[in-house]
Amino acid sequence: MTAWVIAAPLLSAILTIVFRNREARRFARVVLAAIAAVLPLSLVGTIDGLSGTFTAIVSVLGFLATVFSTGTFTPDWGVGRAIWSRKSVYFVLLGAFWSAMLLVVLADNFAALWLGISATTLATAFLVGFSGEAAALEAAWKYLVLCSVGIGFALLGIVALAHVAIAAGIDPRLTLSWTAIAGHTTPAAPSLAQLATVLMLVGFATKAGLFPMHAWLPDAHSKAPAPISALLSGVLVSCALYAIMRTLEVGAALGVSPLLHQILVWLGAASVIVAGALMLVQRDLKRMLAYSTVEHAGIVALALGFGGSLGFLAALLHVVGHAFAKSAAFFAAGMVQRDFSTTTLGKLRGLWQRGGSGRLLLAALVALSGMPPFGLFVSELLLVFAGIAAHQWVPLGLGLTGIALAFAAIARNAIEIESGTAKAQGIESSPALEIPRTVEQRIAARLASVASGAIAVALIGALGIAVVPWTSLGTSLLRIAATLESAP
Repeated sequence: MTAWVIAAPLLSAILTIVFRNREARRFARVVLAAIAAVLPLSLVGTIDGLSGTFTAIVSVLGFLATVFSTGTFTPDWGVGRAIWSRKSVYFVLLGAFWSAMLLVVLADNFAALWLGISATTLATAFLVGFSGEAAALEAAWKYLVLCSVGIGFALLGIVALAHVAIAAGIDPRLTLSWTAIAGHTTPAAPSLAQLATVLMLVGFATKAGLFPMHAWLPDAHSKAPAPISALLSGVLVSCALYAIMRTLEVGAALGVSPLLHQILVWLGAASVIVAGALMLVQRDLKRMLAYSTVEHAGIVALALGFGGSLGFLAALLHVVGHAFAKSAAFFAAGMVQRDFSTTTLGKLRGLWQRGGSGRLLLAALVALSGMPPFGLFVSELLLVFAGIAAHQWVPLGLGLTGIALAFAAIARNAIEIESGTAKAQGIESSPALEIPRTVEQRIAARLASVASGAIAVALIGALGIAVVPWTSLGTSLLRIAATLESAP
């Protein structure tokens, strides 16, 4: 059944190609994507809580990205010369991307997880370069090269881990299963175990966009189409962080977790403060959001580095909250780009007066900045408590400084683009803002409302995380955090 769950998004995308009528194809695409999103419910009780949490993130946001892609673009979108710049190929690649992420979070060993991570790189390289512009192709090439280097490091670590597991007496068929390694009591070779887990950590941290391996992320996330940017920032980075959590789980079993925690603490602190500073000087909305992803990945790394049940709970809450908030922000940025034909911050003014896209963007930016009542506020508060409990004063101070810089960047830009008058800044009306008269305009207006609904659902998810710690879901997350906690 797991294989069908993983393959369902890709198969559904391929099946929609047979529909020739545009409206029928759109309807089939949404229905089949909904089935693919619900199908993982059949695995409840057969996978652990950590996989279940990340599977939910991938499925819900994969579905919303499909709905948004169906609803936000004009009929002439996706008619480029290159084969990967066609609409039908776009949705197949989107389905492949979704399936690859499901493989990452549903795998029960590092070999399958690595294959999933590698597959996401191949699928998304074409999606990053979807527009065919020189800058997008350059970003796709940089993404492919740098992430391949990171994946290579992770593969070397996995091979070394297999040697450690075999030497410890684990069944060769289970050498890369984190469950088998965690349940084994025979001591491992500490030096080789350290080398293996550090290589894996560095490789997966590259995919997560942690400093200093983050150079590919701002270009790739800002040049990809908005729904792909949402999945790259909100979901793919979460999958890479999931791989890091599994590495920590194995590191704890092998007795090398203190080193891994220290590496994560300093990678996280550096990522947060560097990204926060760079966000202040960005002049493009999507690029600022991309650097925000580096910042939030750093926050999760900090929480994992602090360790303990509190640190792991903060990391889990932050991953979920960020996934929904960042997806909503990129969705909204995509609608703004469609309505105003630009994402240059200096050219965006008076968005509050111009309709729903600007107001949805403001809500998404508020959620992303970590302001209450959204969930990121709760997870960042828990991060502070975890840092205090771990007595990691310097990394915590650096992290809080970076969070303050990022907040200042988002707040300043949110105030500037939402206030003022559109006329004074020369923003002209676009067809998406006019009263629809033709059939195509009416269809575009109806689909735009569908896209707005996808943003609203993502925002509700970002808001709902704030109440999770006080519910039974919070208790479940705390139990998951306890299983990840390092051995004393």
